Amino acid sequence: VAEEGEVGDWHIVHLGSRAVGGAGLVMAEMTDVSRDARISVGCAGLYNAEHAAAWKRIVEFVHRESPAKIGIQLGHAGRKGATKRLWEGDSEPLPEGQWPLVSASPIPYFPDRSPVPREMTRGDMNEAVCDYVRATQLARDAGFDLLEIHMAHGYLLASSISPLTNTRADEYGGSLESRMRFPLEVFDACRAAWP
Repeated sequence: VAEEGEVGDWHIVHLGSRAVGGAGLVMAEMTDVSRDARISVGCAGLYNAEHAAAWKRIVEFVHRESPAKIGIQLGHAGRKGATKRLWEGDSEPLPEGQWPLVSASPIPYFPDRSPVPREMTRGDMNEAVCDYVRATQLARDAGFDLLEIHMAHGYLLASSISPLTNTRADEYGGSLESRMRFPLEVFDACRAAWP
């Protein structure tokens, strides 16, 4: 569990023990690119210098104590954000203290109880691209060996790709090529920032 996005001893034990145990590659869980990109209040983040320093401690342990490589997965919860911690109710919305949600289209995750996300504007997309790039740069500074951009499980980028969750009528909806436009913008921007 992270506190305000900052990973701690649990993560060093969890990831470090797998590296020391013989894994060739250990992957951190989906790590949020901004405060509003969180799934829950307990999620790991990589959106400030303190987060990068905490991750660097883990990366350095893995590199020092094992031959393993360590990677990080960057993501944005999109319409699946502002939920309880997993063990309090998987994907269940917070009863209070929710943050604003955005998605490809204004379709809630659970139709009967999840908040309706705001359909992303071009400005929201620009902000998300910048958040991903900042997180990529922080991951690089923390010493990660590889980076994965999360585009699955109904989170923000996945919701852009699927015709079930992307019902837009603009240049970001419709054909697969159009639905992929925003996720590939994120990918290209991160790739340009990664060595």
